Amino acid sequence: MNIDSFASIAQVVEAVILVASVFYLSLQVKQANKISKSETRRTLLKMDIDDLAVGRDNPKLITLWTKDELSQEERIAFAHHLLITMRQREYEWQELQEETVDMTIFDTYAKVLSVHLGTKRSRSWWQEFREMYNPEFASFVDSRIKDEPLTRYFEKYDSF
Repeated sequence: MNIDSFASIAQVVEAVILVASVFYLSLQVKQANKISKSETRRTLLKMDIDDLAVGRDNPKLITLWTKDELSQEERIAFAHHLLITMRQREYEWQELQEETVDMTIFDTYAKVLSVHLGTKRSRSWWQEFREMYNPEFASFVDSRIKDEPLTRYFEKYDSF
């Protein structure tokens, strides 16, 4: 065997190693994407559980959606709770835009918009504060609540 034969064999081996490396790299990228999506879903779940815990830990906050008149302190608590909650919804929407969460999962979390913005008070709040959010997200929210009737969600607390 001469030097040209060794060079040819080395080129074939190099090509095989290159193909194997690209294949291995693609597997690593797929695995990283799965892990990233899993982390996103975990984050969404944690945010949702934290939001639910607010009502559990401060039941009076839940009554602010339907209470006839609010004190100044109650208005502030109501407004800030919605600011936080809607920021969570905005994060979820941004994850959908980045395709790190699929539409089925997103829709599960987005359903809460009809609850959080399902009373006259909360819809009035939204009109005042919507400018604090991404304009495209605000348009998305508007489209989701536009033809939605007011919620009866808060009445459920009285029925059991």
